[in-house]
Amino acid sequence: MSPEAAAGVARRVVVAGATGYLGKYATREFKRRGYRVRALTRSVERLEQPGPFTAPAISRGDVDEVCVAEVTRPETLEPLFEGGVDILFSSVGISRQRDGLTFEQVDYQANRNLIDLCVETGVRKFVYVSMLGAEQIAHLAITRAHERVVADLEASGLEYAIVRPSGYFSDMGAVLDMARRGRVLLVGDGTNRFNPIHGADLAAVCVDAAEGTERVVEAGGPDVLTQREVAELAFDVVGKPVKVTVIPLWLAHGLARGIGLLSRQFGDLAEFIVTAGEVDGVGPARGETTLRSYFESLA
Repeated sequence: MSPEAAAGVARRVVVAGATGYLGKYATREFKRRGYRVRALTRSVERLEQPGPFTAPAISRGDVDEVCVAEVTRPETLEPLFEGGVDILFSSVGISRQRDGLTFEQVDYQANRNLIDLCVETGVRKFVYVSMLGAEQIAHLAITRAHERVVADLEASGLEYAIVRPSGYFSDMGAVLDMARRGRVLLVGDGTNRFNPIHGADLAAVCVDAAEGTERVVEAGGPDVLTQREVAELAFDVVGKPVKVTVIPLWLAHGLARGIGLLSRQFGDLAEFIVTAGEVDGVGPARGETTLRSYFESLA
């Protein structure tokens, strides 16, 4: 137990990436456990709106303070640390942004900015969300960015925890959307196995990591499935016949390279999606929400 908790003082946490799928759930979970929560966002409007694939809206009752700043611009971040911070949680990274920034600028440098300010202001612990199985896809730009953050945290002198999820239910929501339209596209033969985790379950894992002593926490959901089985489950939930189109890996990699000629950001993201279709990613089953129940809630 921390000295603050022992004294009955609410621990102070900053949630960086609070408008994202995991960030919204993490904001709620920290608040539910009695933390004083300061949410970092670029847009209060986006924070207060529901996100895609069941990410909750964050109400004024879910946070104590909202700090509007650009995590890629460290000069805007100083108010984030006013009054002291005990824990910084970061799920900052490129997902659906269309601002042209790269993984190097966002997934690495933005988190590096936060690490530097944590060291300067005496933050006790940094909880960072990376990815499971990084060693299998170490050549990708997104992986290099994430693992540089991990290396910098290890050298920072801060207490830290690295959370490595096997995948997000929000990405599975895209499969359900395709099934609704009548056809699911798979990269490769769809036999790679993984166990994605619901955002609420992963948020609980992240807060546990903030409160615990483990340096690396791997996490997955209760269902280990292949990509093809996920597609079949989606069709079953929406009540449509299974129609799957397989994109051969050689073609998918070629398409990703073509996208990269038009946009480095989306080319790197496409290459990550394609490569993820080649490797397994099964983590310890720390989540409880089944993928079927999640699909049913969306459908």
